[in-house]
Amino acid sequence: MNAIGAGSLYQFPEGQIIAFALIFLRMLAFFIAAPIFGTNLVPIRVKILMSLIMGISVFGTLHFQNPDLLKIQDDVILFVAREIVVGLTMGFLMRMFFFAVSAAGEIASISMGLGSAQVFNPAMGSNSNVVEQFQLVLATLFFLAINGHHLFLSGLVQSFDLVPVTSASLNYEIYSGLAIAAKEVFVMGIKMAAPLMISVFLSNLAMGVLGRAVPQINVLVTSFPVTILLGLAVMVLSLPLMVLEMNGMLDVMATHFFQMMRGL
Repeated sequence: MNAIGAGSLYQFPEGQIIAFALIFLRMLAFFIAAPIFGTNLVPIRVKILMSLIMGISVFGTLHFQNPDLLKIQDDVILFVAREIVVGLTMGFLMRMFFFAVSAAGEIASISMGLGSAQVFNPAMGSNSNVVEQFQLVLATLFFLAINGHHLFLSGLVQSFDLVPVTSASLNYEIYSGLAIAAKEVFVMGIKMAAPLMISVFLSNLAMGVLGRAVPQINVLVTSFPVTILLGLAVMVLSLPLMVLEMNGMLDVMATHFFQMMRGL
């Protein structure tokens, strides 16, 4: 039986083996670039295991047009590079949701004067300020609560129908849409930080007028606690608006995600 099993293994089609390897590479590139899964807190062995499990789960459901055309030739390098680019693109589009929240937190912390308070950010794998950290934790909980990860994982599975592994073509012109997505991310970050920015601006304006009216008051020292207290109060009061903006931002990112998959 061992001889029969070994013979069956050697008779496994070469095209099927290469197709599974390409699926695994796309999965691995996605999990490396995606937020939550792709942070430094997740060991590389876990990422490889997740990619392998997803690859095995998806491989049996796909219908390849010409799997026998996949051979170990010079063209296989192009297939490998293409799958890595597609996986990284999908992971980057998923991460844009958190880029907008990170931008909003950075703007808010600088406006409040807390830009120098740095802590480790597990969502991005680097150091960030406390306000950005709080908003990223909130965004992560919201993202998981509405099953945003399910949305992008289902999009990852559907990408094999939209961008088959047996096709060597890749439309690079679609990547110009990333500039539009980046612009929308920046605009959404400003929208989320707008209530706090306006409040801090009006507070600084009032403190400037007060300093002119009463020169004995040290406005520079007094404005710091006032700005922080006002910023925290406005940030808490505007949390429902921020969550609502996150919901709309997730819809926009999902739209760009599927548009790019269809364009590739």
